Amino acid sequence: MTSGGATDGIGRLRRVGDDIWELPRVGGMRVPGRVFADADLAATLAGDQSLTQVANVAHLPGIVRYSFAMPDVHFGYGFPIGGVAAFDVAEGVVSPGGVGYDINCGVRLLTTELTRADLGPQPERLVERVIDRLFSDVPAGVGSHGAIARLSQADLRVVVVAG
Repeated sequence: MTSGGATDGIGRLRRVGDDIWELPRVGGMRVPGRVFADADLAATLAGDQSLTQVANVAHLPGIVRYSFAMPDVHFGYGFPIGGVAAFDVAEGVVSPGGVGYDINCGVRLLTTELTRADLGPQPERLVERVIDRLFSDVPAGVGSHGAIARLSQADLRVVVVAG
């Protein structure tokens, strides 16, 4: 581990561990950024727009502790690709940009008026059942198959345009 103040010549990134770099809070950043990268990778990030996106995510309401960048970080839409952040449930935001819609992976954001009380006496069991059902019904991963192949061109157009 190196000393906490060394920048190692990589712009605003400050080395705080063997493969951990910090993007210090500036301006309206609510938390610092943390980048997981070896020295060679960190050097390639100097001036990269993905670090600007790490800083932008750090401005979001309710963000908790850090705006993270994993070793695969690169410029995306809003969040950097490889960016990760946690948000406080009471004060935070829900950001579909944090889950990769830039590569058209089919992410959809749904909202509901349900409250925790609406879920009954054991809400974690209901939530677990819903997650299990989604996992079984929504195709995911390499080679997965789903209902899209069975849609007519007209129906597929409706899904793509209207959801």
